[in-house]
Amino acid sequence: MDWSPDWNLRVRMALAIALLLVLAAGFVGVLTAILAAVSGLLGLPSFVAPVLATFLLVGLTILELRQRDHVVRESGAVDVDASTAPRLHRIATNVAQQADVQLPTLAVAKTETPEAFTAGFRPSTTTLVVSTGLLKILDDGELRAVVAHELAHVKNRDVAVMTAVSLPTAVAERLYELGTSPSDELTLENWEYRASGERESKSLVGFAAATVGLLFAFVGRVLVAVFSRARELAADRGVVAITGDPAALASGLTEIEGRLRDRPSEDLRTATSVSAFSIVSPESVDEVGTEPIRLGADGQTAATYHHRWRRIQAFVGQYLQTHPPVAERRERLKELAHGQ
Repeated sequence: MDWSPDWNLRVRMALAIALLLVLAAGFVGVLTAILAAVSGLLGLPSFVAPVLATFLLVGLTILELRQRDHVVRESGAVDVDASTAPRLHRIATNVAQQADVQLPTLAVAKTETPEAFTAGFRPSTTTLVVSTGLLKILDDGELRAVVAHELAHVKNRDVAVMTAVSLPTAVAERLYELGTSPSDELTLENWEYRASGERESKSLVGFAAATVGLLFAFVGRVLVAVFSRARELAADRGVVAITGDPAALASGLTEIEGRLRDRPSEDLRTATSVSAFSIVSPESVDEVGTEPIRLGADGQTAATYHHRWRRIQAFVGQYLQTHPPVAERRERLKELAHGQ
């Protein structure tokens, strides 16, 4: 196997970590400043804001880390071995030997949605999850290429970086949910405080949490998407180094994309929690093939505002996509095949 360090990916990982630190520092600073302003309006001591911000962020981070420990469990995957999944075990063992990495724990998720992803902070604790739907639609060569793609992530050590880069974004999203959930005491609609007599006030704390959470969640998702797209292309190159068969991966990606497109939208949405880690993102094909909305008795009038809104969504979405389009990946694989 001709495996050389992917310096482009390493530079991007270093840049992603640096931007992660900047994002985290800005997140904490802005949140503390807003909470300080709110505390001042409420006549609270100045130390309340940093203490509240610290407890809030630490609590949300612990909650998110605990949830990430259960990603595999939440996918419904169960561990398998040579006796329960002989085909997967045989192929994964062979690919791991070729890639010179430790065979990860193998798990199968019982879902018809074709998925494959790796989870774990260290190569020694990595779990490779594939779905029953994926095992059904791929032949041995395609499955071997998909497994090689996932083990290339392990060899590149980008899974841990991806998890770390995703963490601030996940915390920001939880903060936004905390500020907007109708069942929480910090919400804009429900929180009350009393000052200068009996009166109700919309929650400034909830507004601050929602605003800061939304802003940094968006910036964080852009950062995650940029790094994720780079690591996917690097893993595709890794498949060529491990198996020497880019055509098998191209064929497998096409098969997965086609099946994802045919799956009901509600089935795809159940997979979005691991979409950034999966080999093909369900979000990128969720609405492929949807017919444009037409108005009027004859159905000839275009829904102008709906069309414009879809264009805005597409424009913003291109910066949030965690995976390059499958067509682009196929073209890159074709170029790699010609260069062999």
